[in-house]
Amino acid sequence: MPPGAQVQTREGVTPPFMANRRIVRVGLLLPFSLRPQDAAALYSAAELALFDHGDPGTLLIPRDAGSTEASAAAAANALVADGADIIIGPVLREGVAGAAATARRENIPVIGFSSDRSVAGNGVYLLSFQLEDEVARLVAFAASRDIRSIAFLAPANEYGRRVEAALRAEAQARGVSIVQAQLYNRTDTDATAAATALATGLRGAPAQAILIAESGTPLRAISTALVRGGVDQRQVRFMGTSAWAGEAQREPALAGGWYVSADPSVRTDFETRYRTAFSREPTRLSSLSYDAVALAALLTRQSGAQGLTRTAIENREGFAGSDGLFRFRANGAIERGLAIIEVGQNAVTVLDGAPRRFPSSGS
Repeated sequence: MPPGAQVQTREGVTPPFMANRRIVRVGLLLPFSLRPQDAAALYSAAELALFDHGDPGTLLIPRDAGSTEASAAAAANALVADGADIIIGPVLREGVAGAAATARRENIPVIGFSSDRSVAGNGVYLLSFQLEDEVARLVAFAASRDIRSIAFLAPANEYGRRVEAALRAEAQARGVSIVQAQLYNRTDTDATAAATALATGLRGAPAQAILIAESGTPLRAISTALVRGGVDQRQVRFMGTSAWAGEAQREPALAGGWYVSADPSVRTDFETRYRTAFSREPTRLSSLSYDAVALAALLTRQSGAQGLTRTAIENREGFAGSDGLFRFRANGAIERGLAIIEVGQNAVTVLDGAPRRFPSSGS
């Protein structure tokens, strides 16, 4: 048998060096063909988690999730044949839906990375960054600082529409008015035009804050256009989602702005260890793979795969992850401890810290 070959046993695929061990098989459904760089970063983070938290009986089994629900379902079927005790991934909504259909039949838990709650529940959990929770945290904090009117800028895609829906729902609950909203095609030119139009509109219908659901060059284009359009940052607070993390401090026009994010100090620790191990920067999603594998290792340390129960996964005390505190709700959605960050010149400050523990009750 060639070195590294795997043989099939009744329990599942077993490398020769793991023979006679109690094995926990962790299936990884990652976008190797669709997004190879992201997949490589996610896999590296999984390896790091295994090094940090795993034991000699934990086996990672990677497979390509493909790009469709059908391809993810086929890959999940292959992982079932491999004896997977838990499936981690995929990233896309369609992939999680495909894997879920297979895993539920076999009573195998899934920890996917989509942020679309519609594919969660009944043993399928979403370890992701939930826009709805981010917006709720940001609007609640803004309301506590007497901000009662907000304008909104976002791309005209699923992300932008979800942020807008969450913003309107939370604003209504908090007695905050949405005075203007601009959606645009996600190009620098269209983002600039939308920001200029919003700045003009604010002269007749002022707002105390502007929520900019953007990142990258469109974010820079928008912030610059707002200032050029006459928006006074001493009177109007710029605000953002976690998409601002890691880049807002490099844009002078965003100085003084607020955004919502996981605990940045914890994230920095993860990024340092990742860079040390692999001599490259992690992607934004890398920590999700790390936390999912670390959680699987934690729950199986004492009793093997028997520890992967819904009760254990849905522990109301939560878990300390690479982006701070998190826990899973019974419906499969994630709840995170989130902080409010203020942007400075080439630096950020935690304005309102993330909680260190969850309340004993929760939805």
